[in-house]
Amino acid sequence: MLRSVTIISVPYHVGLRASPIHSSRVSEGPDYLRSAGLATRVHSHTGVPVHEAEIAPVADDFEGDIGRSFELLRRVALAVTAARNQGSFPIVLAGNCNTSVGVAAGLWGSDDLKAARDDALGCVWFDAHDDYNIPDTVVSGYFDSQGIAMMAGECWKALLATLPGFRPTVLRNVIHCGMRDVNELERSRVEAADLGVVWGDATKKVDFEAGLRKEMDERFGLGEGRDMATLVHLDVDTLDSPLAKANQFACSGGLLEDDLVGCMAAISERTVPLALTIASFDPLCDGDESAQRIAAVAIKATERVLDGLKSRGLFQQ
Repeated sequence: MLRSVTIISVPYHVGLRASPIHSSRVSEGPDYLRSAGLATRVHSHTGVPVHEAEIAPVADDFEGDIGRSFELLRRVALAVTAARNQGSFPIVLAGNCNTSVGVAAGLWGSDDLKAARDDALGCVWFDAHDDYNIPDTVVSGYFDSQGIAMMAGECWKALLATLPGFRPTVLRNVIHCGMRDVNELERSRVEAADLGVVWGDATKKVDFEAGLRKEMDERFGLGEGRDMATLVHLDVDTLDSPLAKANQFACSGGLLEDDLVGCMAAISERTVPLALTIASFDPLCDGDESAQRIAAVAIKATERVLDGLKSRGLFQQ
């Protein structure tokens, strides 16, 4: 039973807040979502207390982008485990997508899953980009493009072992929805992997909800007498860029509001979400009107995840 919701804010990009010398502004997304009334909406939707916490800045004694980022992941893992063990549903607001690696570790380390079998956790990952890069293949040098490979334990293994609770998530239990902005090397790696994908397409309308339902049925063993526990990861650039530009990497061919809301309802209907991450939102990317639209869609998507938990009677009133 869930007695509360905990909003965990991780307002950093590669371990740093936005500043005059660190221009990436996705670190401002968590504060924007909170100011848009996320906590109030979550409380009114669930009827349970909503706690808010922020992961503290990382000290300079952690070396560079990678050292800072992994220290944040360790802290996120501990915060998620604590929330779950206290009967609270974690909503993690993050600058970077790889924050979900820490969220997954926190779930594995919680009372929910620490004694569970290795295929007990699934993940539905919404993103325009593949996030399945590894250091040997990434040509951009972008550290935050490796989250799914990290979560599956395919790279950075020594550092991943320092995350409290970390256990590799079975790649077959990961479904990536909305992927479309990939190069040929990235596409070939994804297609060769046992990774579920619902591809976006800028040339035609995609039925994302139907595609996601099909992948969940095939990969999560639904109908076999068990519900898959899931981590839901929402990079807001999964949304179609004509709707609103969520960050500098936004592109066409993605999900519209109804697509995302329908997908979240399908996830909550067919799985048991244990945590939700919302990441990579730059509220300064495309003006305030666009930022308000993105925030409204993200909050509505959050409500659909919570609806599923309510319908299962998991919130203790």
